[in-house]
Amino acid sequence: MKKILLYLAMLITISSFSQSVSLQSFGPQFDNPVDIKPITNHVSLLDWDELLVVEQKGVIQVLNSDGTVQGTPFLDIQNEVYFGGERGLLGVTTHPTLLYNELPIIYINYTDNNEDTVIAQYYIEDPNSTGNAGNYFVDLNSKQILLTIDQPYSNHNGGSINFGPDGHLYIGMGDGGSGGDPQNFSQNTSSLLGKMLRIEVDPFGSAPYYSIPNDNPYGDEIWAIGLRNPWKFSFDKDTGDLWIADVGQNVYEEINLVSNNPPNVNYGWRCYEGNVVYNTSSNCPNSSELTFPVGTYSHSNDGAFKCSITGGYAYRGSQLSEMDGVYFFADYCSQEIGMLSYDTNTQTWTRDLVFPNASGQWVTFGQDLSGELYVGSHGGQIYKITDAALSLDSIEESKLEIYPNPTSGIINLDNNGEVLNITIYDINGRIVVEYENYSLQQLNISELNNGIYFMKINNLYTQKIIKN
Repeated sequence: MKKILLYLAMLITISSFSQSVSLQSFGPQFDNPVDIKPITNHVSLLDWDELLVVEQKGVIQVLNSDGTVQGTPFLDIQNEVYFGGERGLLGVTTHPTLLYNELPIIYINYTDNNEDTVIAQYYIEDPNSTGNAGNYFVDLNSKQILLTIDQPYSNHNGGSINFGPDGHLYIGMGDGGSGGDPQNFSQNTSSLLGKMLRIEVDPFGSAPYYSIPNDNPYGDEIWAIGLRNPWKFSFDKDTGDLWIADVGQNVYEEINLVSNNPPNVNYGWRCYEGNVVYNTSSNCPNSSELTFPVGTYSHSNDGAFKCSITGGYAYRGSQLSEMDGVYFFADYCSQEIGMLSYDTNTQTWTRDLVFPNASGQWVTFGQDLSGELYVGSHGGQIYKITDAALSLDSIEESKLEIYPNPTSGIINLDNNGEVLNITIYDINGRIVVEYENYSLQQLNISELNNGIYFMKINNLYTQKIIKN
């Protein structure tokens, strides 16, 4: 397949994209969040706007649309999860069409106490049942294990799990770990490691609760080969295209894109790292048979040192309409957030690394039902990607989490008990709310008219607030 040349933007350049993008703190601190997904599916409960936040230690929390968190975890299987390094509870997804008692069915990807990868399904309990008080929980007794895959080393577990537009479950598997894929698992079609797996789940059937789709190319779970560690992959919610961010070895990180998601794609590892030969000593096809990335970047020759790509989503929301179809990604070490877009005039891909108003060890993105995007730092904070007009001037300087924004009236203030002096101005500069020595955790502005306001905290920094 023809290699697509990626034109690299200078890292010191602030593009029109980076001028528009900002990060808005969304919710309190989490414990090593590694995945963010909607709780609902496509055919039921479309008014649900909660997000599931996966904590690597083995817990899933429910993050509400107002930035608050359900008091009791949605799922807690810490006693079943081996947590450490690249292992733990790594991914969650919801079945797009099937329901149990009118509630979605949940699938997770985790490392068990034998340090192997497990794919399991759960039903959700009826939130109106006795003792649930309207909250959502997984029925722990409903657990069924679909797959257990041996992991020879402690790293490169993959972890991402998503349903595709075809209704099948896709599972990103790393090459088994160590370094350089020493056993060449990625090119070996007798191994499930270093692959994109694809299965047809059957949650109401019998063990193993899935079957092999007829068009899988090898007659087993394998859909595509040649991956090193596809930590995050996603499907474009409008086009169905498959985006895979594959973590590199020593030099290059890569972004892969295939339209219409054909079977039997070979992404090239360990023969190639990015577009460059890595190890062609055995079992490597002709380069014409490989699918090369649409985007790469170097660890040491593209500005700040980089080490590990975190894949995101093609943007399909409404708050950043000029970025429709732009793919968001990030790097764990440089703490930069990037965007990859296709220029139909020059027929080239352009990559921009932006400088948002908050930094973090970015390990996951999330996409809600409206197509808006979120990004999570391994340090615990989740942000919503939004227009710069909504941004806090300096999240790192303020040390104060203010959410949600926009708001319908209630603003949460994670002030850690600090007493605040708060003044809110309208767009004409008139004071509409003023408090001295304010110590509560919430501020009610529901009586204000809809519009744009400016909240000054302790006369030091200002937050733009949208009331709707």
